[in-house]
Amino acid sequence: MRNRLRRSAWQAIGGAALAVVVVSSSGSPEVHPQLASSVQSMKQEASALTQRIAALNSQVQSISAHYAAVEGQIRQLQGKESTVEATIAQKRRLLKKLHGEIVAEAVSLFAQAGTDSQVLSVLQDNPNASALAQEDITTASSTQEQAVNAYQAVQQQLTNQESQLRADQSQQASLLSLLSTQEAKAQSAQQQASTELSGVNSQIQQMVAAQLAAEEQARQAQIEAQQIAAEQAAAARQAAAQQAAAAAQQAAAQSQGSGASPQQQGSGASPQQQAPTPVAPSPAAVAPSGYANPLRAIGNLQVERVDQGVDYNGYGPIYAIGDGVVLSTFNGGWPGGTFIAYRLTNGPAAGSVVYAAEDINVDVSVGQSVTPNTVLGTLYNGPDGIETGWADGSALGETMAMSYGQFYGSNTTAFGYNFSQLLASLGAPGGVVQNSPTGSLPGGWPQW
Repeated sequence: MRNRLRRSAWQAIGGAALAVVVVSSSGSPEVHPQLASSVQSMKQEASALTQRIAALNSQVQSISAHYAAVEGQIRQLQGKESTVEATIAQKRRLLKKLHGEIVAEAVSLFAQAGTDSQVLSVLQDNPNASALAQEDITTASSTQEQAVNAYQAVQQQLTNQESQLRADQSQQASLLSLLSTQEAKAQSAQQQASTELSGVNSQIQQMVAAQLAAEEQARQAQIEAQQIAAEQAAAARQAAAQQAAAAAQQAAAQSQGSGASPQQQGSGASPQQQAPTPVAPSPAAVAPSGYANPLRAIGNLQVERVDQGVDYNGYGPIYAIGDGVVLSTFNGGWPGGTFIAYRLTNGPAAGSVVYAAEDINVDVSVGQSVTPNTVLGTLYNGPDGIETGWADGSALGETMAMSYGQFYGSNTTAFGYNFSQLLASLGAPGGVVQNSPTGSLPGGWPQW
């Protein structure tokens, strides 16, 4: 079903970016609503899968906790086994002692009652024959009766304890087997959902890439149209200038005594045609700090919370803040696996490490030098968006907020708030603060 859904969604946009982009009456490119609807639908499916994975993860954790509890009960039972086994051994010794007493009494009884006494069966060490010995109790001494009764009572206790121990062991083993099966099923379902989510994210990336390519081609077409219009306008101006020059020369010829030469009269009306200048992306607007807004080209930028760093969503290229060197591009502990970390080499935060993580297609490599005009990667408007902030530089995917113990799952941290202030100073929108920032910054940390 997943593959069929992806295929139909891709066919819905025609498989070609050129078919989904038009130019509005204002001259700016617009994305066809059908593509936007397809992307939105797939984002909703990705969100549903993410929620399903979270629910399955809770189920697996619950089963694991139950499994651990049962294992604890089994360990207690094993301790109880040792106690029961010691009790059983003690009762066996008691049985042996009681049996000896019965044998001694039986010998005495035999001397009195003769060879046909059924108490002799006890001498054969046959516990089931103790009932036969009861028939001769009336002829036995009180010591014989007490010995036989005690023997039977201890034997019954021993049988009961051994039976209960085996029942407990069987019950716990069955429960462990059931929990193992449930955990395996939940983990399998979780893995399947994760695979589906990976497929959905991949399709979203492809569709957004097609959208960006189509928008770029539309912009190029718009630039070409502007160039043609500029050339036509220049040609019209040149023709008008030539006509004006001709008229001036004619008037000068008719005015012999004016004292002004035709060349002097026409010298201010002969503009030279200039070739139109191609429109190119403007360089980054660098602030006095030496840094630039890394989100300046993100389309449909959506501002989200401040936590370890600052969360955003949208689509388009994300740039480096300043000059630096790339330390890492991947960490499996982050959604999507992307964790671009680069150490700044200029400005007030030189030596500190910046990260951009989650739904980003990487365009840089480890060891590469970057500037504010370097595209680190392309945000593809996935289910998780992006998070950017201060990293601890360990190349292990850790943030400064986490290393300093400031982050507890969703709270605004001092490091995240500081980075939000930096972005705001560069012209980007700051994030949404959840609480009074948790923790504090190290001494000498730059302020913005």
